[in-house]
Amino acid sequence: MLNAPAYAGRAFGRVFRYAVTALIAVWMLAGGVAHMMMPAPFLRVVPDPLPGYAVVYISGLVEICIGVAVLLPRLRPFAALAFSVLCAAFLPLHLWDFVRPDPIFQPPVQAGIRCLVQLVLIGLGWQLWRTSRHSRQPGKD
Repeated sequence: MLNAPAYAGRAFGRVFRYAVTALIAVWMLAGGVAHMMMPAPFLRVVPDPLPGYAVVYISGLVEICIGVAVLLPRLRPFAALAFSVLCAAFLPLHLWDFVRPDPIFQPPVQAGIRCLVQLVLIGLGWQLWRTSRHSRQPGKD
């Protein structure tokens, strides 16, 4: 006999994984291509002591790699974890916007929203990592 609540939970889990996978792929691929095609807007985020263009291009390449890898089932758990780590690494740059003399996001409410979005992205990547890792085990959905 079909256990409706268990089936509904598994179906929701699959839909969640597909939706988050698509979101991460689009977010990373669009961001990575933007870094490569239009690096200038991203240079403002790079702290002065770092080589701006190199950081922008390398981060763009990393984003493209994550965006492609998340679409490949065997690499999805790694890509989801890498996405969370990358978003966590970028979070201090978004927090820096609150105290820098030339903030990127104005008014400060926009910087706050951007930080909240960053936290949501970290959580989504972490959850996809957890569910993708477990769904690949034999006998699991």
